[in-house]
Amino acid sequence: MPHVPAPDDTSGFPASPAPGAAAPDGAHAHAASAAQLFEAAVPDDPLFPYQWHLKNTGQHVFGDTRPQAGVDLNLGTLHQQGITGKGVVVAIHEPGRIDPDHEDLAPNLLARHPLDRATAGDFDVAHATATAGIIAAVEGNGKGGGSIAPGAQLIDMAAPGAGDLPRARLHNLSGGSSPVLFTPYSAAEYPDQDVDGGSGDLFIKSGGNEFESAEKIGVSAQACSAATGGTGTSCLTAAAESMNAMARVVTVASVNAAGVKASYSSSGSTLWVSGLGGEYGHERQYVTDSGAVGLPNVADAHLYAPAIVTTDMSGADRGLNRDRPGSPRYNALDGGSLSSVDASGDYTARANGTSAAAPTVTGVTALMLQANPALTWRDIKYILATTARQIDPDRQKIVWQGLVLDDGWVTNAAGRAFSNWYGYGLVDATAAVQAAQRHTPLGPLRNTGWLATADKEAPVAAREAAASGPRITVDDDMKIETVQLRLRTTHKNPNQLHIVLTSPSGTSSIILPAHTLVALPDGAFSIDLTASNAFLDESARGTWTLRVVDAKDPAPTSAVVSWELRVLGH
Repeated sequence: MPHVPAPDDTSGFPASPAPGAAAPDGAHAHAASAAQLFEAAVPDDPLFPYQWHLKNTGQHVFGDTRPQAGVDLNLGTLHQQGITGKGVVVAIHEPGRIDPDHEDLAPNLLARHPLDRATAGDFDVAHATATAGIIAAVEGNGKGGGSIAPGAQLIDMAAPGAGDLPRARLHNLSGGSSPVLFTPYSAAEYPDQDVDGGSGDLFIKSGGNEFESAEKIGVSAQACSAATGGTGTSCLTAAAESMNAMARVVTVASVNAAGVKASYSSSGSTLWVSGLGGEYGHERQYVTDSGAVGLPNVADAHLYAPAIVTTDMSGADRGLNRDRPGSPRYNALDGGSLSSVDASGDYTARANGTSAAAPTVTGVTALMLQANPALTWRDIKYILATTARQIDPDRQKIVWQGLVLDDGWVTNAAGRAFSNWYGYGLVDATAAVQAAQRHTPLGPLRNTGWLATADKEAPVAAREAAASGPRITVDDDMKIETVQLRLRTTHKNPNQLHIVLTSPSGTSSIILPAHTLVALPDGAFSIDLTASNAFLDESARGTWTLRVVDAKDPAPTSAVVSWELRVLGH
């Protein structure tokens, strides 16, 4: 029989002295308190010990490698303190329905409309159910696993009548991908509809899984390899998706159990923070014994590394975890009734992607809102960024023929460290909740409006040319929250373009690295909306410079027709 991983029972938790052992004065009470904390901190849900994203002591989980101890959301004792997301409503936006009959989700669904299981698509329902479980599966019921905000309530926005339910302030969108083209520039000024300045809704969105390939939108790994040229940069960029650049969106990257960027996670200047999405969760012995076919273009180091344990479409004949005749098994939890870990088939250990990372951030925001219901969407974003943990701190720059394609971590003039791979870092639940409890609201939203360059057409520079470009001057002395931009060029090959925005304080943010795969249906390259989040808390006042470079043509003849800038801050 294949080996079933057993989680360590007490690794990393405080332990009481052995019976009869001597203890220093006062230590007996401390040991008793520690023992109580241990009991309280470990729910009786049988799959909780495998949920490294909730509590990671380096224990055995599903996958052939152990997680790096400490790479988790740092929930600490928040649940024991009563911070569970109680009273917070989260809307789940998915193509498929959440399984309304799932034992670990039904109590937290605001409305349970019957699901036609005969016509429901397995993958879509499984995806929505997994997302919901990461945020708010019931905890402490002796079933399945735990979650980040087990006291929160969920609205399935794909269910009939969802629009008639109480309005949610938090919205999870786990269906995001990095598109292969930027939305072309429109003559109409980009509207302010995503900026209300008050306590409006916040959207937490997956940043995309197209770092190495984009098969689901028809872009092969071979096409990605040809575009990136072995540079180690992202095939597609999260900055190409207009929604990622909107002010009320938190765009999320994915970190794996080793504490570094997940292999698939798209990079880009529009990322805000990172969540935990893991890798693929396969175990070689089960894959081999069941004749399962591995995933093409996924390295074994990632294929057999831990994914996320969460809820699956209920029933051993549906969803990701099933025991239909001939169905492959990928790990010890797979196989429905064949699994000696859990025979229900109601849970999976193969949830991954920025689709899984986004709900880890949504769950943390639900805890924050319970701790301080007065937080606005701007407050939440600010706290997430300023309490996130810098991970992979020694990651080096990516340089191609003297051109920096990725800066690694860049500390801006306000002392905020930002990365196009991680945003401001991995969310920290305890730090975010503590900051929420003592938070002083940000000042009123300030908006420069769209400012256009005063220059006429400026030439696209050659790679070796001096660092310069068309400029825009901002008069308002505000602290930056985000910077949005729009661009028109006459360039015909955006794969060769390298675009960098530099603030008045001298901080540079790479908006589009050369070697990014960007489609151009017709005409010349332009951008209707993108953004950089790298300038948090810097002053907006002064001259902003946009450098647009052709990385391959030594004598480019194209031009920057115009560019526009809008700064939002306080």
